[in-house]
Amino acid sequence: MGVALAAVVSAGVRAADVKVDLSKETVGKPPVSFEPMVGTWVVAQDGPDKVIMIDGRPWVASKDNPTKLLIESARRLYGTSNEELMDNAKQFAYYPVAVLKNVTTFSNGTISVKFKTIAGDSDRASGILFNVKPNGDWLAVRYNDTENNVALWEFHNGIRRRLVGSDRTKPFMLDRATWHELRLDVDGASLKTYLDGALALDYILGSAPGPGRNNTLPNPDLFPENNAVLRPPIAGKIGLWAKTDSTSYFKDYVVSSR
Repeated sequence: MGVALAAVVSAGVRAADVKVDLSKETVGKPPVSFEPMVGTWVVAQDGPDKVIMIDGRPWVASKDNPTKLLIESARRLYGTSNEELMDNAKQFAYYPVAVLKNVTTFSNGTISVKFKTIAGDSDRASGILFNVKPNGDWLAVRYNDTENNVALWEFHNGIRRRLVGSDRTKPFMLDRATWHELRLDVDGASLKTYLDGALALDYILGSAPGPGRNNTLPNPDLFPENNAVLRPPIAGKIGLWAKTDSTSYFKDYVVSSR
């Protein structure tokens, strides 16, 4: 799925000031500006705007067979079948992601996107993907319409774990009929996430993990010394993130470097 990336990768840019223009995209086709890695990503029409839709409806039928799409996308992005990424394929399939093509690496600055929740029986989640490593590990911040919260997640060794979530006593009750903005600000190891301009998360990458449930020892993969995706600085590809059968619209994806 997607367009060949040989020229894009060789001439790719580091994150500067980039605003994804969807005006020339074709409705009903996969986006040219993003490389769909997992899930059904297509361009849709929302009133006067072209948007990117993660369509969660086919997810149930395809969730057990992600390997073909992953192999094709990994070859376009990295020039190889990427065996490490394939090892993560089964777990990776639960999280539809699409990688922005023309930014080879993002480290410091701001990523923002507008999203609208459309549907989903199991989940209704919309997020920003970042710090994507060649083995398929990543970080993501997302809003979940079923939980009404914002959270930062890491994906490592085929397993996703939450690093921090927004205040449970102050849920974000968003109107599904309108657009909302999710923004990630990266300044060195400092990660701040805003929802509609309000600070939702503040996290320092590389922090030692807190205790697990019932004060058990945290999983070893949550220690930065065991997990490269948790060690600063941020350096990796970026994109869009969703979960299982979520259907969401995205537009106005903007990357600004610091």
